[in-house]
Amino acid sequence: MQRGSFVKVITNANLLCLFSFVSAVSAFLFYSCRANYVFIDTAVFKGLAVLLLSLMLFVAVVLLVLYELRVHEVRRKDALLYEKKGFAALCVLALLASVGFLIGVLVNLITAGVETAPVIFRMARKSFPYFAAAVVIVFLLAIYPNIRKVGVKKTLAVLVAAGVVLSSFFTLVPLSPYKITSAPMVIDSGSDYYSVVFATNKTGTGYVEYTYNGEPVKLYDEADGRIKGDSTIHTVRVPKAELDGNSYRVGSVRVLEAYSYGSRLGKEVKSESYAFSAPSGENQTWLSVSDWHTRLEKAYEAVSYAGDYDGVILLGDAVPGLMFEEEIREYIVEFGGNLCGGTVPVVYIRGNHETRGEYAEKLPDYLGMDSFYFTADYGDYRFIVLDSGEDKQDDHPEYGGMVNYAAYRQDMVDWLATLPESNKTTVALVHSGDVCIEENLHESAYASLKNLGVRQIICGHEHTCEFFEQEGLNVFVDGGHTGDGFVASKLTFSPDGLYIEAFDETGEKVLEKTTEI
Repeated sequence: MQRGSFVKVITNANLLCLFSFVSAVSAFLFYSCRANYVFIDTAVFKGLAVLLLSLMLFVAVVLLVLYELRVHEVRRKDALLYEKKGFAALCVLALLASVGFLIGVLVNLITAGVETAPVIFRMARKSFPYFAAAVVIVFLLAIYPNIRKVGVKKTLAVLVAAGVVLSSFFTLVPLSPYKITSAPMVIDSGSDYYSVVFATNKTGTGYVEYTYNGEPVKLYDEADGRIKGDSTIHTVRVPKAELDGNSYRVGSVRVLEAYSYGSRLGKEVKSESYAFSAPSGENQTWLSVSDWHTRLEKAYEAVSYAGDYDGVILLGDAVPGLMFEEEIREYIVEFGGNLCGGTVPVVYIRGNHETRGEYAEKLPDYLGMDSFYFTADYGDYRFIVLDSGEDKQDDHPEYGGMVNYAAYRQDMVDWLATLPESNKTTVALVHSGDVCIEENLHESAYASLKNLGVRQIICGHEHTCEFFEQEGLNVFVDGGHTGDGFVASKLTFSPDGLYIEAFDETGEKVLEKTTEI
Protein backbone atom coordinates (compact mmCIF):
# COMPACT_ATOMS: atom_id res chain seq x y z
CA MET A 1 0.00 0.00 0.00
CA GLN A 2 1.38 3.37 -1.00
CA ARG A 3 1.97 5.97 1.70
CA GLY A 4 -0.84 8.19 0.45
CA SER A 5 -3.34 5.34 0.60
CA PHE A 6 -2.12 4.29 4.03
CA VAL A 7 -2.46 7.83 5.38
CA LYS A 8 -5.94 8.07 3.93
CA VAL A 9 -6.99 4.84 5.64
CA ILE A 10 -5.32 5.54 8.97
CA THR A 11 -6.78 9.05 9.21
CA ASN A 12 -10.28 8.05 8.15
CA ALA A 13 -12.78 9.87 10.39
CA ASN A 14 -15.06 6.85 10.80
CA LEU A 15 -12.12 4.66 11.83
CA LEU A 16 -10.96 7.18 14.43
CA CYS A 17 -14.50 7.51 15.79
CA LEU A 18 -14.91 3.73 15.97
CA PHE A 19 -11.69 3.16 17.88
CA SER A 20 -12.40 6.02 20.23
CA PHE A 21 -15.49 4.03 21.19
CA VAL A 22 -13.41 0.82 21.36
CA SER A 23 -11.03 2.47 23.83
CA ALA A 24 -13.98 3.65 25.90
CA VAL A 25 -15.41 0.11 25.92
CA SER A 26 -12.00 -1.26 26.95
CA ALA A 27 -11.92 1.21 29.84
CA PHE A 28 -15.45 0.23 30.85
CA LEU A 29 -14.64 -3.50 30.78
CA PHE A 30 -11.37 -2.96 32.63
CA TYR A 31 -13.18 -0.91 35.25
CA SER A 32 -15.63 -3.79 35.61
CA CYS A 33 -12.64 -5.96 36.58
CA ARG A 34 -11.69 -3.54 39.37
CA ALA A 35 -12.21 -6.14 42.08
CA ASN A 36 -8.99 -7.72 40.79
CA TYR A 37 -6.93 -4.52 40.71
CA VAL A 38 -5.19 -5.56 43.91
CA PHE A 39 -3.63 -8.55 42.14
CA ILE A 40 -2.33 -6.37 39.29
CA ASP A 41 -0.89 -3.83 41.72
CA THR A 42 0.68 -6.53 43.88
CA ALA A 43 2.26 -8.34 40.92
CA VAL A 44 3.88 -5.24 39.35
CA PHE A 45 3.59 -1.98 41.28
CA LYS A 46 0.92 -0.24 43.28
CA GLY A 47 -1.19 2.08 41.18
CA LEU A 48 -0.64 0.23 37.88
CA ALA A 49 -4.33 -0.63 37.50
CA VAL A 50 -5.44 3.01 37.84
CA LEU A 51 -2.66 4.05 35.45
CA LEU A 52 -3.87 1.57 32.82
CA LEU A 53 -7.46 2.75 33.20
CA SER A 54 -6.35 6.36 32.86
CA LEU A 55 -4.39 5.53 29.70
CA MET A 56 -7.43 3.82 28.16
CA LEU A 57 -9.56 6.88 28.80
CA PHE A 58 -6.80 9.17 27.55
CA VAL A 59 -6.51 7.23 24.28
CA ALA A 60 -10.30 7.39 23.85
CA VAL A 61 -10.18 11.18 24.24
CA VAL A 62 -7.19 11.52 21.89
CA LEU A 63 -8.95 9.51 19.18
CA LEU A 64 -12.09 11.59 19.62
CA VAL A 65 -10.08 14.80 19.22
CA LEU A 66 -8.36 13.39 16.13
CA TYR A 67 -11.77 12.50 14.75
CA GLU A 68 -13.00 16.07 15.28
CA LEU A 69 -9.91 17.54 13.63
CA ARG A 70 -10.30 15.18 10.70
CA VAL A 71 -14.02 15.56 10.13
CA HIS A 72 -13.81 19.36 10.28
CA GLU A 73 -10.75 19.34 8.01
CA VAL A 74 -8.85 21.71 10.27
CA ARG A 75 -6.06 23.58 8.50
CA ARG A 76 -2.70 24.71 9.75
CA LYS A 77 -0.51 27.04 7.72
CA ASP A 78 -2.76 26.70 4.67
CA ALA A 79 -2.55 22.90 4.73
CA LEU A 80 -4.94 20.25 5.96
CA LEU A 81 -3.80 19.08 9.35
CA TYR A 82 -4.62 15.42 8.74
CA GLU A 83 -2.26 15.33 5.75
CA LYS A 84 0.75 16.15 7.91
CA LYS A 85 3.11 13.33 8.96
CA GLY A 86 2.70 14.07 12.65
CA PHE A 87 -1.07 13.67 12.48
CA ALA A 88 -0.83 10.27 10.80
CA ALA A 89 1.84 9.11 13.27
CA LEU A 90 -0.33 10.13 16.20
CA CYS A 91 -3.27 8.25 14.66
CA VAL A 92 -1.16 5.10 14.31
CA LEU A 93 0.02 5.26 17.94
CA ALA A 94 -3.50 5.88 19.28
CA LEU A 95 -5.03 3.10 17.16
CA LEU A 96 -2.34 0.60 18.18
CA ALA A 97 -2.82 1.52 21.83
CA SER A 98 -6.58 1.10 21.47
CA VAL A 99 -6.18 -2.35 19.90
CA GLY A 100 -3.61 -3.38 22.50
CA PHE A 101 -5.82 -2.37 25.40
CA LEU A 102 -8.81 -4.19 23.90
CA ILE A 103 -6.83 -7.40 23.39
CA GLY A 104 -5.51 -7.23 26.95
CA VAL A 105 -8.95 -6.75 28.44
CA LEU A 106 -10.49 -9.52 26.31
CA VAL A 107 -7.75 -11.96 27.35
CA ASN A 108 -8.48 -11.09 30.97
CA LEU A 109 -12.20 -11.71 30.46
CA ILE A 110 -11.69 -14.96 28.56
CA THR A 111 -9.34 -16.36 31.19
CA ALA A 112 -11.54 -15.33 34.13
CA GLY A 113 -12.60 -18.36 36.13
CA VAL A 114 -16.11 -19.43 37.04
CA GLU A 115 -15.88 -17.49 40.30
CA THR A 116 -14.48 -14.29 38.82
CA ALA A 117 -16.68 -14.06 35.71
CA PRO A 118 -19.98 -13.50 37.60
CA VAL A 119 -18.33 -10.77 39.68
CA ILE A 120 -17.11 -8.99 36.54
CA PHE A 121 -20.59 -9.27 35.03
CA ARG A 122 -22.21 -7.79 38.13
CA MET A 123 -19.66 -4.98 38.28
CA ALA A 124 -20.30 -4.23 34.59
CA ARG A 125 -24.06 -4.21 35.11
CA LYS A 126 -23.68 -1.84 38.05
CA SER A 127 -21.57 0.62 36.03
CA PHE A 128 -23.33 0.27 32.67
CA PRO A 129 -25.98 3.02 33.12
CA TYR A 130 -23.23 5.59 33.76
CA PHE A 131 -21.18 4.35 30.81
CA ALA A 132 -24.22 4.39 28.52
CA ALA A 133 -25.14 7.91 29.62
CA ALA A 134 -21.59 9.13 28.94
CA VAL A 135 -21.58 7.52 25.48
CA VAL A 136 -24.93 9.11 24.57
CA ILE A 137 -23.77 12.55 25.75
CA VAL A 138 -20.53 12.34 23.76
CA PHE A 139 -22.42 11.07 20.74
CA LEU A 140 -24.93 13.92 20.84
CA LEU A 141 -22.29 16.61 21.40
CA ALA A 142 -19.40 15.43 19.24
CA ILE A 143 -20.63 12.99 16.61
CA TYR A 144 -24.30 13.59 15.86
CA PRO A 145 -23.76 17.17 14.57
CA ASN A 146 -21.21 15.85 12.03
CA ILE A 147 -23.61 13.40 10.37
CA ARG A 148 -24.59 14.83 6.98
CA LYS A 149 -27.11 12.27 5.72
CA VAL A 150 -30.56 13.41 6.79
CA GLY A 151 -32.03 9.91 6.80
CA VAL A 152 -29.30 8.52 9.03
CA LYS A 153 -29.56 11.50 11.33
CA LYS A 154 -33.31 11.09 11.75
CA THR A 155 -32.97 7.33 12.37
CA LEU A 156 -30.35 7.87 15.07
CA ALA A 157 -32.44 10.59 16.69
CA VAL A 158 -35.43 8.24 16.83
CA LEU A 159 -33.31 5.42 18.30
CA VAL A 160 -31.81 7.65 20.99
CA ALA A 161 -35.21 9.09 21.88
CA ALA A 162 -36.78 5.61 22.01
CA GLY A 163 -33.99 4.39 24.27
CA VAL A 164 -34.50 7.25 26.70
CA VAL A 165 -38.29 6.81 26.73
CA LEU A 166 -38.15 3.02 27.19
CA SER A 167 -35.52 3.13 29.93
CA SER A 168 -37.56 5.76 31.77
CA PHE A 169 -40.75 3.73 31.36
CA PHE A 170 -39.25 0.47 32.66
CA THR A 171 -37.73 2.34 35.59
CA LEU A 172 -41.10 3.81 36.58
CA VAL A 173 -43.27 0.81 35.62
CA PRO A 174 -41.39 -2.47 36.28
CA LEU A 175 -42.98 -5.30 34.35
CA SER A 176 -41.12 -8.35 35.72
CA PRO A 177 -43.28 -10.80 37.74
CA TYR A 178 -42.76 -10.86 41.50
CA LYS A 179 -41.94 -14.21 43.11
CA ILE A 180 -40.30 -16.02 46.02
CA THR A 181 -37.17 -17.61 44.61
CA SER A 182 -36.59 -20.60 46.92
CA ALA A 183 -37.69 -22.36 50.07
CA PRO A 184 -36.82 -20.49 53.28
CA MET A 185 -33.47 -21.06 54.98
CA VAL A 186 -34.13 -21.66 58.68
CA ILE A 187 -30.91 -20.60 60.41
CA ASP A 188 -29.97 -21.47 63.97
CA SER A 189 -28.88 -18.15 65.46
CA GLY A 190 -27.38 -19.68 68.59
CA SER A 191 -30.12 -18.16 70.73
CA ASP A 192 -33.77 -18.86 71.48
CA TYR A 193 -34.99 -18.02 67.98
CA TYR A 194 -34.53 -19.19 64.41
CA SER A 195 -33.94 -16.75 61.59
CA VAL A 196 -36.29 -17.64 58.75
CA VAL A 197 -34.55 -16.17 55.72
CA PHE A 198 -35.97 -16.19 52.20
CA ALA A 199 -35.54 -14.24 49.00
CA THR A 200 -37.62 -12.61 46.30
CA ASN A 201 -36.51 -11.54 42.85
CA LYS A 202 -37.30 -7.87 43.58
CA THR A 203 -37.35 -5.71 46.70
CA GLY A 204 -40.25 -6.02 49.09
CA THR A 205 -41.39 -6.74 52.64
CA GLY A 206 -41.09 -10.11 54.34
CA TYR A 207 -43.17 -11.95 56.90
CA VAL A 208 -43.75 -15.38 58.44
CA GLU A 209 -47.20 -16.54 59.49
CA TYR A 210 -48.26 -19.59 61.49
CA THR A 211 -50.64 -20.69 64.22
CA TYR A 212 -49.45 -21.16 67.79
CA ASN A 213 -51.63 -22.24 70.71
CA GLY A 214 -54.64 -21.81 68.46
CA GLU A 215 -53.84 -18.17 67.68
CA PRO A 216 -52.60 -16.81 64.32
CA VAL A 217 -49.14 -15.25 64.43
CA LYS A 218 -47.61 -12.96 61.83
CA LEU A 219 -44.02 -11.77 62.28
CA TYR A 220 -42.32 -9.27 60.00
CA ASP A 221 -38.83 -8.49 58.81
CA GLU A 222 -38.65 -5.20 60.66
CA ALA A 223 -36.39 -2.81 62.53
CA ASP A 224 -37.83 -1.11 65.62
CA GLY A 225 -41.36 -1.19 64.27
CA ARG A 226 -40.51 -0.20 60.70
CA ILE A 227 -41.17 -3.01 58.21
CA LYS A 228 -38.20 -3.33 55.88
CA GLY A 229 -38.87 -3.09 52.16
CA ASP A 230 -35.57 -2.23 50.51
CA SER A 231 -34.08 -5.68 50.04
CA THR A 232 -34.61 -8.92 48.12
CA ILE A 233 -33.55 -10.86 51.24
CA HIS A 234 -36.08 -11.08 54.06
CA THR A 235 -35.14 -12.15 57.58
CA VAL A 236 -37.72 -12.89 60.25
CA ARG A 237 -36.84 -14.00 63.75
CA VAL A 238 -39.19 -16.70 65.07
CA PRO A 239 -39.01 -18.20 68.58
CA LYS A 240 -37.72 -21.76 68.44
CA ALA A 241 -40.44 -22.96 70.77
CA GLU A 242 -43.11 -21.68 68.38
CA LEU A 243 -41.58 -22.97 65.15
CA ASP A 244 -40.34 -26.44 66.10
CA GLY A 245 -42.92 -29.07 65.20
CA ASN A 246 -45.10 -26.45 63.56
CA SER A 247 -46.06 -25.42 60.03
CA TYR A 248 -45.52 -21.95 58.61
CA ARG A 249 -45.63 -19.88 55.46
CA VAL A 250 -43.58 -16.95 54.26
CA GLY A 251 -44.88 -14.02 52.28
CA SER A 252 -43.86 -10.72 50.77
CA VAL A 253 -45.35 -7.56 49.30
CA ARG A 254 -43.41 -5.90 46.54
CA VAL A 255 -42.27 -2.37 47.37
CA LEU A 256 -41.92 -0.18 44.30
CA GLU A 257 -41.26 3.06 46.17
CA ALA A 258 -41.45 4.20 49.78
CA TYR A 259 -42.25 7.84 50.53
CA SER A 260 -42.31 10.04 53.59
CA TYR A 261 -46.10 9.86 53.35
CA GLY A 262 -47.22 6.51 52.02
CA SER A 263 -45.64 4.09 49.58
CA ARG A 264 -46.24 2.47 46.21
CA LEU A 265 -46.75 -1.27 46.67
CA GLY A 266 -47.08 -4.07 44.17
CA LYS A 267 -48.06 -7.71 44.22
CA GLU A 268 -48.23 -9.87 47.35
CA VAL A 269 -46.86 -13.43 47.13
CA LYS A 270 -47.05 -16.32 49.59
CA SER A 271 -45.22 -19.63 49.77
CA GLU A 272 -46.56 -23.09 50.31
CA SER A 273 -46.80 -24.39 53.87
CA TYR A 274 -43.61 -25.85 55.39
CA ALA A 275 -43.65 -28.36 58.26
CA PHE A 276 -40.57 -27.66 60.35
CA SER A 277 -38.88 -29.98 62.83
CA ALA A 278 -35.48 -29.86 64.49
CA PRO A 279 -33.35 -32.95 65.19
CA SER A 280 -33.71 -34.43 68.67
CA GLY A 281 -32.74 -37.54 70.57
CA GLU A 282 -29.63 -39.68 70.23
CA ASN A 283 -29.85 -40.54 66.52
CA GLN A 284 -29.44 -37.67 64.04
CA THR A 285 -28.28 -37.26 60.47
CA TRP A 286 -26.84 -33.99 59.13
CA LEU A 287 -25.88 -32.97 55.64
CA SER A 288 -22.52 -31.20 55.53
CA VAL A 289 -21.49 -28.93 52.64
CA SER A 290 -18.40 -26.76 52.44
CA ASP A 291 -16.59 -24.44 50.04
CA TRP A 292 -19.08 -24.43 47.18
CA HIS A 293 -17.53 -21.22 45.76
CA THR A 294 -20.47 -20.56 43.37
CA ARG A 295 -20.38 -24.15 42.02
CA LEU A 296 -24.06 -24.68 42.75
CA GLU A 297 -24.74 -27.21 40.01
CA LYS A 298 -21.94 -29.52 41.17
CA ALA A 299 -22.97 -29.06 44.79
CA TYR A 300 -26.58 -30.00 44.07
CA GLU A 301 -25.41 -33.07 42.14
CA ALA A 302 -23.35 -34.28 45.09
CA VAL A 303 -26.12 -33.54 47.60
CA SER A 304 -28.62 -35.52 45.52
CA TYR A 305 -26.92 -38.70 46.76
CA ALA A 306 -27.32 -37.83 50.43
CA GLY A 307 -30.85 -39.13 50.87
CA ASP A 308 -32.79 -37.88 53.89
CA TYR A 309 -31.25 -35.79 56.65
CA ASP A 310 -32.42 -34.00 59.79
CA GLY A 311 -30.40 -30.80 59.44
CA VAL A 312 -27.87 -28.96 57.30
CA ILE A 313 -24.36 -27.80 58.21
CA LEU A 314 -22.94 -25.15 55.87
CA LEU A 315 -19.21 -24.74 56.48
CA GLY A 316 -18.75 -21.52 54.52
CA ASP A 317 -16.97 -20.12 51.46
CA ALA A 318 -19.92 -19.57 49.18
CA VAL A 319 -18.33 -16.94 46.92
CA PRO A 320 -14.99 -15.17 46.30
CA GLY A 321 -16.32 -12.24 48.35
CA LEU A 322 -19.57 -10.46 49.15
CA MET A 323 -19.70 -7.46 46.84
CA PHE A 324 -23.42 -7.61 46.01
CA GLU A 325 -26.63 -8.42 47.81
CA GLU A 326 -27.53 -10.87 45.07
CA GLU A 327 -24.44 -12.95 45.90
CA ILE A 328 -25.78 -13.47 49.42
CA ARG A 329 -29.20 -14.18 47.97
CA GLU A 330 -28.12 -16.67 45.32
CA TYR A 331 -25.20 -18.48 46.91
CA ILE A 332 -26.22 -18.52 50.58
CA VAL A 333 -29.93 -17.87 51.11
CA GLU A 334 -31.35 -19.65 48.07
CA PHE A 335 -28.74 -22.40 48.23
CA GLY A 336 -29.37 -22.99 51.93
CA GLY A 337 -33.12 -22.84 51.39
CA ASN A 338 -32.99 -25.43 48.65
CA LEU A 339 -30.90 -27.76 50.82
CA CYS A 340 -33.04 -27.49 53.95
CA GLY A 341 -36.33 -27.22 52.05
CA GLY A 342 -37.63 -24.91 54.77
CA THR A 343 -38.28 -27.96 56.97
CA VAL A 344 -35.02 -28.55 58.88
CA PRO A 345 -32.53 -26.18 60.51
CA VAL A 346 -29.32 -24.86 59.00
CA VAL A 347 -26.21 -24.31 61.10
CA TYR A 348 -24.20 -21.76 59.16
CA ILE A 349 -20.46 -21.32 59.71
CA ARG A 350 -18.87 -18.27 58.12
CA GLY A 351 -16.03 -18.95 55.69
CA ASN A 352 -13.05 -16.66 55.19
CA HIS A 353 -14.38 -15.53 51.79
CA GLU A 354 -17.58 -14.27 53.41
CA THR A 355 -15.44 -11.79 55.34
CA ARG A 356 -14.53 -9.89 52.15
CA GLY A 357 -16.33 -7.25 50.13
CA GLU A 358 -18.73 -4.39 50.71
CA TYR A 359 -21.56 -6.64 51.91
CA ALA A 360 -19.46 -8.74 54.30
CA GLU A 361 -20.28 -6.41 57.19
CA LYS A 362 -23.99 -6.69 56.37
CA LEU A 363 -24.06 -10.50 56.36
CA PRO A 364 -25.07 -10.83 60.05
CA ASP A 365 -28.18 -8.69 59.46
CA TYR A 366 -29.12 -10.59 56.30
CA LEU A 367 -28.86 -13.92 58.11
CA GLY A 368 -30.32 -12.70 61.38
CA MET A 369 -27.26 -13.72 63.40
CA ASP A 370 -25.90 -11.72 66.32
CA SER A 371 -22.63 -13.62 66.30
CA PHE A 372 -20.78 -16.12 64.12
CA TYR A 373 -19.54 -18.06 67.15
CA PHE A 374 -22.11 -19.68 69.42
CA THR A 375 -23.43 -22.99 70.69
CA ALA A 376 -26.44 -24.90 69.37
CA ASP A 377 -28.07 -27.86 71.14
CA TYR A 378 -29.98 -30.62 69.36
CA GLY A 379 -31.14 -33.53 71.47
CA ASP A 380 -28.13 -35.36 72.90
CA TYR A 381 -25.63 -33.21 70.98
CA ARG A 382 -24.12 -29.78 71.32
CA PHE A 383 -22.40 -27.96 68.47
CA ILE A 384 -19.77 -25.37 69.29
CA VAL A 385 -19.70 -23.10 66.24
CA LEU A 386 -16.49 -21.13 65.77
CA ASP A 387 -15.44 -18.48 63.27
CA SER A 388 -11.87 -18.65 62.00
CA GLY A 389 -12.18 -15.29 60.23
CA GLU A 390 -9.60 -14.65 57.52
CA ASP A 391 -6.74 -17.01 56.65
CA LYS A 392 -3.99 -14.38 56.35
CA GLN A 393 -2.62 -11.60 58.54
CA ASP A 394 -4.74 -8.46 58.76
CA ASP A 395 -2.21 -6.36 56.82
CA HIS A 396 -2.41 -8.57 53.71
CA PRO A 397 -3.15 -6.43 50.60
CA GLU A 398 -6.19 -8.56 49.73
CA TYR A 399 -8.04 -7.03 52.67
CA GLY A 400 -7.33 -3.42 51.76
CA GLY A 401 -6.96 -2.33 55.37
CA MET A 402 -10.59 -3.26 56.11
CA VAL A 403 -10.19 -6.09 58.64
CA ASN A 404 -9.34 -6.51 62.31
CA TYR A 405 -9.59 -10.27 62.72
CA ALA A 406 -6.63 -10.70 65.07
CA ALA A 407 -8.59 -8.97 67.85
CA TYR A 408 -11.79 -10.71 66.77
CA ARG A 409 -10.22 -14.17 67.09
CA GLN A 410 -8.82 -13.21 70.50
CA ASP A 411 -12.34 -12.31 71.67
CA MET A 412 -13.68 -15.60 70.34
CA VAL A 413 -11.00 -17.67 72.10
CA ASP A 414 -11.67 -15.75 75.32
CA TRP A 415 -15.39 -16.54 74.95
CA LEU A 416 -14.62 -20.20 74.27
CA ALA A 417 -12.66 -20.43 77.53
CA THR A 418 -15.76 -19.27 79.47
CA LEU A 419 -18.13 -21.94 78.13
CA PRO A 420 -19.40 -24.37 80.75
CA GLU A 421 -19.09 -28.11 80.25
CA SER A 422 -22.14 -29.97 79.03
CA ASN A 423 -23.44 -33.47 79.58
CA LYS A 424 -24.22 -33.58 75.86
CA THR A 425 -21.84 -35.04 73.28
CA THR A 426 -20.05 -31.96 71.98
CA VAL A 427 -18.67 -31.41 68.45
CA ALA A 428 -16.87 -28.33 67.11
CA LEU A 429 -17.84 -26.82 63.75
CA VAL A 430 -15.50 -24.30 62.12
CA HIS A 431 -14.47 -23.29 58.61
CA SER A 432 -10.73 -23.86 59.12
CA GLY A 433 -9.63 -26.78 61.25
CA ASP A 434 -6.80 -24.71 62.73
CA VAL A 435 -9.48 -22.38 64.19
CA CYS A 436 -7.00 -19.47 64.40
CA ILE A 437 -3.97 -18.58 62.29
CA GLU A 438 -2.15 -17.26 65.38
CA GLU A 439 -0.23 -20.11 67.00
CA ASN A 440 -0.98 -19.02 70.57
CA LEU A 441 -4.72 -18.65 69.85
CA HIS A 442 -4.76 -21.97 68.01
CA GLU A 443 -3.26 -23.68 71.05
CA SER A 444 -5.67 -21.95 73.43
CA ALA A 445 -8.68 -22.87 71.30
CA TYR A 446 -7.66 -26.53 71.12
CA ALA A 447 -7.04 -26.63 74.86
CA SER A 448 -10.49 -25.17 75.57
CA LEU A 449 -12.18 -27.61 73.21
CA LYS A 450 -10.52 -30.55 74.97
CA ASN A 451 -11.59 -29.17 78.35
CA LEU A 452 -15.16 -29.04 77.03
CA GLY A 453 -15.05 -32.71 76.09
CA VAL A 454 -14.75 -32.15 72.34
CA ARG A 455 -13.17 -35.04 70.46
CA GLN A 456 -14.26 -34.14 66.93
CA ILE A 457 -13.82 -31.07 64.74
CA ILE A 458 -15.76 -30.79 61.48
CA CYS A 459 -14.42 -28.21 59.03
CA GLY A 460 -13.77 -27.28 55.40
CA HIS A 461 -11.44 -24.71 53.82
CA GLU A 462 -8.87 -27.15 52.40
CA HIS A 463 -10.88 -28.25 49.33
CA THR A 464 -10.05 -31.85 50.05
CA CYS A 465 -11.82 -34.64 51.90
CA GLU A 466 -9.82 -36.28 54.68
CA PHE A 467 -9.90 -37.49 58.27
CA PHE A 468 -6.94 -37.17 60.60
CA GLU A 469 -5.88 -36.63 64.20
CA GLN A 470 -4.42 -33.27 65.20
CA GLU A 471 -3.15 -32.45 68.69
CA GLY A 472 -5.43 -34.95 70.36
CA LEU A 473 -8.57 -34.07 68.36
CA ASN A 474 -10.07 -35.84 65.36
CA VAL A 475 -10.51 -33.55 62.37
CA PHE A 476 -12.82 -34.27 59.45
CA VAL A 477 -12.30 -31.96 56.48
CA ASP A 478 -15.40 -31.84 54.30
CA GLY A 479 -14.46 -31.75 50.63
CA GLY A 480 -16.49 -29.06 48.86
CA HIS A 481 -15.27 -27.80 45.50
CA THR A 482 -12.20 -29.88 44.63
CA GLY A 483 -11.30 -28.60 41.17
CA ASP A 484 -13.43 -30.35 38.57
CA GLY A 485 -15.51 -32.20 41.15
CA PHE A 486 -17.44 -31.66 44.35
CA VAL A 487 -17.66 -33.64 47.60
CA ALA A 488 -20.48 -33.40 50.14
CA SER A 489 -20.88 -35.39 53.33
CA LYS A 490 -23.50 -37.04 55.47
CA LEU A 491 -22.87 -37.16 59.22
CA THR A 492 -24.80 -39.66 61.33
CA PHE A 493 -24.61 -39.14 65.09
CA SER A 494 -25.55 -42.03 67.38
CA PRO A 495 -24.52 -43.60 70.70
CA ASP A 496 -22.06 -45.69 68.68
CA GLY A 497 -20.21 -42.57 67.53
CA LEU A 498 -20.05 -40.55 64.33
CA TYR A 499 -20.50 -42.26 60.97
CA ILE A 500 -19.17 -40.18 58.05
CA GLU A 501 -20.04 -40.76 54.41
CA ALA A 502 -18.49 -38.46 51.82
CA PHE A 503 -19.55 -38.68 48.17
CA ASP A 504 -18.80 -36.77 45.02
CA GLU A 505 -21.07 -35.44 42.28
CA THR A 506 -21.19 -38.87 40.61
CA GLY A 507 -22.34 -40.61 43.80
CA GLU A 508 -19.02 -42.34 44.39
CA LYS A 509 -18.00 -42.59 48.05
CA VAL A 510 -14.66 -40.93 48.57
CA LEU A 511 -14.51 -41.48 52.35
CA GLU A 512 -16.33 -43.67 54.86
CA LYS A 513 -15.42 -43.57 58.53
CA THR A 514 -16.84 -44.42 61.95
CA THR A 515 -15.26 -42.72 64.95
CA GLU A 516 -15.98 -42.25 68.62
CA ILE A 517 -17.19 -38.85 69.74
